Amino acid sequence: MKKKLYLLFGIFLAIIISSCGRTHQYPYKISDFRPELRVQLQKLVTENLLPSKDTAAINFLNKKCTKEELLQIVNCENPLLRIIAYRTIVNRKEKDYFKILLNHLNDTAKVTWWYYNDAADVFTISDLMIRKAADNRELTQNEKNILVDSILIKHPYLHVSTWMIQDIQPQEKYYTLIRERAKIKTERCGEQLSACYALSKFKKNEDVKLLEDAFRKSNQVCIVWIFRSIENFPNDNFFPFLQNYYNTKVIGKLTSTNNVNDDLLYFCRAVASYKNDESLKILKYIENHNTYINKPYWPPSNKEYVFKAIYKHKSEKYDRLFNQLKPQIDSLTLSVIDEPEYNEKAMW
Repeated sequence: MKKKLYLLFGIFLAIIISSCGRTHQYPYKISDFRPELRVQLQKLVTENLLPSKDTAAINFLNKKCTKEELLQIVNCENPLLRIIAYRTIVNRKEKDYFKILLNHLNDTAKVTWWYYNDAADVFTISDLMIRKAADNRELTQNEKNILVDSILIKHPYLHVSTWMIQDIQPQEKYYTLIRERAKIKTERCGEQLSACYALSKFKKNEDVKLLEDAFRKSNQVCIVWIFRSIENFPNDNFFPFLQNYYNTKVIGKLTSTNNVNDDLLYFCRAVASYKNDESLKILKYIENHNTYINKPYWPPSNKEYVFKAIYKHKSEKYDRLFNQLKPQIDSLTLSVIDEPEYNEKAMW
């Protein structure tokens, strides 16, 4: 009889402890708020998604909620309300938004976010909170550093870690995480190859085989990540990859009836990083073949790409070609030549 009583007491105690834990983490319910606010919160819960544009209910939170109410909603049991309240706090430029963010990094509940009118996906609350703070440019560099450290060391499972490691400078404390990511092939080629790009910054010879295998087995859709990785770490083992691309995708393909995209710019930069006779030969071929249909109304991008590449990777071997190209490059391109390309601007 005593054993049964002890067992029942133990079960009851476990339930109480579990319940208290949940209540302590997110203690507020919709029923806890004033009637006017309660109606709007219920509308948001019924919508069951985070929209790409503000709704009437979201605008109500922004205009009618006190800061204290928003802080309570951030700790509401409903995850959708938590992220909407946090986004409102950031929009209102409340100073303690960063402290709130750090306290919610373990909030892995998921909601659907329509980040465009016609595109949606499922995200964790913590990922969405981080994205909101980053997108609004509210984070100082020191806060970014704290956040990167917290994510990559304590919460590396968050999706935001994928694009954090693309931007940060190589630090040994992150090396193991980055190397493991570079080994894993997923349905999205950019996830593995951007990790390879991060790994290439370390310039370690023991990573050459890993990177070489990833490049060889990769999806060509993400080839820019490969070119950028090779540019970081121009190891001799990688040059045959560039030669193969040159033979199959460049020779005979750069004609007046075949436009190319910016892949060619990053290819030129990877090639130029080797500063040898073969790289000069490849760059000269590209420079001599126009890539625009509507010549002469647009400047030939091939010349611009080669010029940018040899400007970045200066070498006596390229001096003659550089001097030949410079007068042909427009003044606007020259004025911004030291700035990173649009997709290379670091967030972290």
